[in-house]
Amino acid sequence: MTPPDVDVLIPVRNGARFLPACLDSVFAQTLLPRAVIVVDDGSTDETPRILNDYGARRPNLHAIRTGPHGVSHARNLALAASRATFVAFLDTDDVWLPEKLARQTALFAANPLQLGFVHCAYFCIDEDGRRLRRRRVIAPRKRGDVFADLLEGYGLAGSASAVLARRDLVSAAGGFDESLFLGEDWDLWIRMAKLSHVDFVADALTGIRFHALGTQRQKAGDVPEVFLLERLRIVEKWLDHVPDRARLIERYRIEAVRVGLKNVLMRYPPRWGLLRRLRASDVPLARRLFPTRRVYARSLVQAVAEAVRRPLTSLPWPAPSQRVRP
Repeated sequence: MTPPDVDVLIPVRNGARFLPACLDSVFAQTLLPRAVIVVDDGSTDETPRILNDYGARRPNLHAIRTGPHGVSHARNLALAASRATFVAFLDTDDVWLPEKLARQTALFAANPLQLGFVHCAYFCIDEDGRRLRRRRVIAPRKRGDVFADLLEGYGLAGSASAVLARRDLVSAAGGFDESLFLGEDWDLWIRMAKLSHVDFVADALTGIRFHALGTQRQKAGDVPEVFLLERLRIVEKWLDHVPDRARLIERYRIEAVRVGLKNVLMRYPPRWGLLRRLRASDVPLARRLFPTRRVYARSLVQAVAEAVRRPLTSLPWPAPSQRVRP
C-alpha cells in the first residue's frame, strides 16, 4: 500500500535556538513527510541561515519568507502551499517522537469516512530538551463528535503541535482566524469538529517546550483575563448552534467569576474590577455576560461552591493547546 502523504507546516519567528531540534525530529519520522513547509514570519535572528542550511541537505524542505504578520498568517500561508492529503502542524519550539506521523495516519485507515483530524498525548520539556516530570499534563479523553465539548472548554491535548488533519478539512473550515490574539487553534478545532470527528493516540508523541519566551508575557499582559475574553469572542460565533445556549453561557459566567477570584486571591497586589472591564469590553458576549449584579453574585456563589471541589489553580489558563504565539 502507498503510504499516506503528509505535509508538515511550521511557523517560525526568531526561533533559531530551537529550530534545529524541531526540524531534526521531523526528518527522523518513520513516516517521512512529503514536504516540510516552514514559513519564516519576519525573523531577525539566524533562522534564515538555518533554513538555508537544512534546505541544502533536505530537498523537501520549502521555506517561505514573509513579514511579521503572526502565527495564524504563517500557518495559513503554509496551508496554501501544501498539496498533501494530510497536514501536521508543529510549533518551532516543540518536537516529535519518531513514530508520531505513522501512528496518527494509521488511525484514518480504521475510520476513513467520518474522521477528519487526530491528536495525541504529550510530554513537557525544558529549554534544553529535558523532560519536565512534574509539569501537569492533560490527557486526551474524547473521540468522535466533540463539537459541543470544545465549545464548553475541552481542549485537544498537546497544542497544535499534536494535531494531524485532512488538508481539505482544514481548508473547508477556513484555516486559522488571523484576527484572534489567543486560542486561534481552539477556534479552528471547533470549526473542524462541526464538520467531522476526532480521534487520538493515547501515547505521548509530542514534546511541548516550556521556556521564558514561550508565552510572550510582555504581549499577553494579564493572560487569564485576556484568554477569557478571547474564549468569549470565539464562543459567541456558535451560540446559535448549541442546543442549550443558557447552560453554555452559565458555564462561562462561572469561568469569568473564577478569573475574578484568582485576580483577587492569587495576585499581589489584588486586581479588582473584572465586572467593570467585562462591561467595557469590545466583545459583545463579555458585555452581556452579567446583565445585573445579582447574576454576578449568583455565579460567585456557584464558583465558590465549585472551588471547594476544584482548586483555583486547576482553572483552564492557556494550557499547551492555547499558548500565546508571536
